[in-house]
Amino acid sequence: MEDTREVSAELRRLADAEPLDHFDTATVVTRGHRGLRRRRLLGAGGAVAGVAAAALAVTLFPNPGTTGNTPGVAAAENSQFGPVPGVPRGEDGAAQRISKQEAERRCALRYPGAKKPLMKTSGFRSVSSRAYALKNGSTGPFFCIIPGGDKPSAALVAAAKADPFPDNPAGQLRNCSVNAWVDMTNWHIQVSDRLSLTEKNYTGFSGALLIATSPSGKTVIACQLPIDEIRGGGYGWGVTALRLGDLGTDYPRVPWPDGTRGKDIAAIHPAGTDCQGTAGGRSLPTGWGRAPANTAKVVVQIGSGPTYEAPLADGWFAFTALDKTPHSTADPLKVRAYDQTGKLLAKLYPEK
Repeated sequence: MEDTREVSAELRRLADAEPLDHFDTATVVTRGHRGLRRRRLLGAGGAVAGVAAAALAVTLFPNPGTTGNTPGVAAAENSQFGPVPGVPRGEDGAAQRISKQEAERRCALRYPGAKKPLMKTSGFRSVSSRAYALKNGSTGPFFCIIPGGDKPSAALVAAAKADPFPDNPAGQLRNCSVNAWVDMTNWHIQVSDRLSLTEKNYTGFSGALLIATSPSGKTVIACQLPIDEIRGGGYGWGVTALRLGDLGTDYPRVPWPDGTRGKDIAAIHPAGTDCQGTAGGRSLPTGWGRAPANTAKVVVQIGSGPTYEAPLADGWFAFTALDKTPHSTADPLKVRAYDQTGKLLAKLYPEK
């Protein structure tokens, strides 16, 4: 039951972030229930039951246990990557506009056993997470991270698996490289945030978000750690590459209640509720994006609760935070950009 609620919450987030064609949600939840017993989405043993019972309220608290938020350049590391047939190497293989047929070809290379079509018919980019079109009886994976052109070696994959939540830039860029299939080991971490939880039943919610820039400065990749298929699923989540000179209109944007989408690059997840909006006593809002020009700070807040200033560098922000204070379900998540005088420049998330 608890696993089902967690998968339901993720499906709701994906529906908000990337509207999908109709499919049998109940079946997906049932499959997720089975799959999560194997993968333990939120950590081992009592973590799932304890977190689901808490139900995670939509609230926010400054992140006193967070360390290592200072971005830096990764240390030199021997690259262990091979070519991917038909895909350019390095950043040239990231954020490419590709056809659905090409996206499915690359997904078949990455997930040889997943012989399923992707949802949607257009708008595919390399190094982004897209949902498979599932049928009754389908099994995982449920999403494909469309790979770039640098296939990580078995040794590199094993190193990332052995250290899934590194606290140093070199380890973070190694793991993001494994997730993206792009050699990011010499990229620069532009901005990052990290939440490390040691409380009983909550260690499974530890996480980090970072935005890394290529040496040329032409490409950025947003990366979510630890690597996780469900929580990292959907466009804008998991790992997402952007070509700054070719954004078009298909970059990640937050959906608004009137059916439109925000104009700023942003992927923001309020977290802390189940599929029916039930609230408990905690929340873990996460998000990343690029704030408007002249932004001096990005402030995250639930209702009238405590504020959290998101790490910000050259307009890019990333946050992952924890709040233990209960709030009403009517309390809105606020993610606002201000200039240095305190003037409000933009609301980056709809305040219902």
